[in-house]
Amino acid sequence: MSTSDLLLPGYWIDKASGAWCSVPWPVGDEKKSKDARHLLASMSLGPAIIDWAEGRTDEPGLIHPISGRRWVFTPGQKRFLVLWYLVNEEGRFVYRSGVKRGSKGSGKDPMAGALANAELCGPVEFAGFVGGRPVGVRRGLPLVQIASNSEEQSKDLLRVANAMWSKAAREFYGLDVGATRTVVKDTGGRFEVTTASEASSEGDPVTAGIMNESHHMTESSGGKKLAAVARRNAAKSPSQIQARVIEFTNAHMPGMGSVAEDSFEAWQKQQALGYPGALDILYDSIEAPPDTDVLTAKGRMRGLKAAYMDAPWADLPRLSDEMLDPRTSVADAIRYYLNGLATEEDAWVDAAKFDALASQFLIEDDTPVALFLDCSKSEDATALIGCTLDYRVFEVGVWERPKGPRGMGWLVPREDVDSAVRDALNRYKVQWFGIDPGPAKDGDDEALYWAYMIDGLARDYRDSLPLWASPGVGGSPVLFDMRHSTSGSRKRNFDFTKTAELLQSWIDQEGESSPLRWDGSPTLRRHVHNAKARPNLYGTSLGKVTRDSSKTVDAATSMVGAVMGARLAGIAKTKTDAPKYAPGQGRMGYTTTMPTERRGGEAESIQQATRDFSPRLKKGGS
Repeated sequence: MSTSDLLLPGYWIDKASGAWCSVPWPVGDEKKSKDARHLLASMSLGPAIIDWAEGRTDEPGLIHPISGRRWVFTPGQKRFLVLWYLVNEEGRFVYRSGVKRGSKGSGKDPMAGALANAELCGPVEFAGFVGGRPVGVRRGLPLVQIASNSEEQSKDLLRVANAMWSKAAREFYGLDVGATRTVVKDTGGRFEVTTASEASSEGDPVTAGIMNESHHMTESSGGKKLAAVARRNAAKSPSQIQARVIEFTNAHMPGMGSVAEDSFEAWQKQQALGYPGALDILYDSIEAPPDTDVLTAKGRMRGLKAAYMDAPWADLPRLSDEMLDPRTSVADAIRYYLNGLATEEDAWVDAAKFDALASQFLIEDDTPVALFLDCSKSEDATALIGCTLDYRVFEVGVWERPKGPRGMGWLVPREDVDSAVRDALNRYKVQWFGIDPGPAKDGDDEALYWAYMIDGLARDYRDSLPLWASPGVGGSPVLFDMRHSTSGSRKRNFDFTKTAELLQSWIDQEGESSPLRWDGSPTLRRHVHNAKARPNLYGTSLGKVTRDSSKTVDAATSMVGAVMGARLAGIAKTKTDAPKYAPGQGRMGYTTTMPTERRGGEAESIQQATRDFSPRLKKGGS
């Protein structure tokens, strides 16, 4: 199945294996790609470092840690090194930080050991240009540090790296190898394991930092603090040194809040269209296609061939058996053997299947769309999401509290939100627009916080919106208040829940055959991945893992609302014999104000609504 037009930002598909790859290597037109690769190599220290490590210089190179034969990089590892040591015209490294993510057994530890040894004794420091090409030299006083979730993990990596020095190489470079540090005796340079103490590592004059197994490094384990120290130490290095930090990791568990997850999200933000900063995170991942069927032998082998396309030594039949082992969960099989981001059991939708529906598209001005704004005051995010009538979902704006001290006392900027909303209402042909002001929290009336903006929008756009968000007597053209204390909330929550279920079936069951596509927004992606399935009186909706969690889901909520609005607009468009909608009139052929018990209950209204909102599990279904 081709997914060439359904890719997250920053990914491309390897034609031979079908693997999803993220390293920014030129592919496509052969001549143009060849010229681009030649240009990259001519502006990188990587080729010289590869020659040094593989023993093609006057100095001893490295050996394989198991076989003892001459060390040879794989094609994928060479691509990464060319990019990692790429410099610009000023001799500055193009990439400030890096991540090398791969499946278990794909060669991450030997690669990390080879890179660390090169930083200790290889020609990795930029020394100038000769004939237009950059030249590297050995560092005068290298300090290479390994940080891991535990000291034992760091020792394991140092042990692999030490095994890559032959006896002749140890004598030539004057190396004193040990279990916790390897020292260059003539200069005092060293390659060492950092302690788990944040304070003891602060201020070390590192020349290179390595974070191993960063998918295990979390806040609770102290790994995040250690990672922050490593980055600060690298950032304060002199301009000649250009110290950097690189991670080697398996696929992270979404929602766990690990260092690896933070790095992935930061990279995705950089890849988003219109990102204003430098694209300086090098993220290299080779993953099985998201549609891999892990339950069949054919599907597993297809996925394994993709995930291990750069690891020819991998025993794929054995790995397939490990995936099938009853003691291996599906989530672990996907993460560790397919290098995919596995979905937790209570997730609202399958994360990989949602990712597979990412697409690149442009929403032209005057396109008929529906909009939904999920509001918060300070704790959660405020998200404005749009959806075309053919179900292309796109981010308009998301406002989240900044991390750290900048977030203290922060309130969502209402003026900015109001301006973005008005711009969207004027730019697109908006058929339906809903605003959920959010529930009151900690005694604060969040509805009042947004009341002035909502009243202004209702006043200014009441005549231009074909459908009203809250129809009926006393309704509103824009207010879609889902708080249970408000009139008509049961009907609104019912419609929202049924749309959430519809989206769940589109994503998890229909996949590419469904009409849903989304724009690859990293924020929307993160919020959808954070969303948990939450049952209610009307079915299964979505929500945060806990009420106080910092893992926000508001963009996912707004996506559901926007799709709901698009469906309402699409249904109304087909009912040409229905009277034009106005306050107090039905807009979909059934009573739109929720009946009270005195009016005979809600059963009849809900039955009719179910017919309008029931998921189409097959295209063309009725």
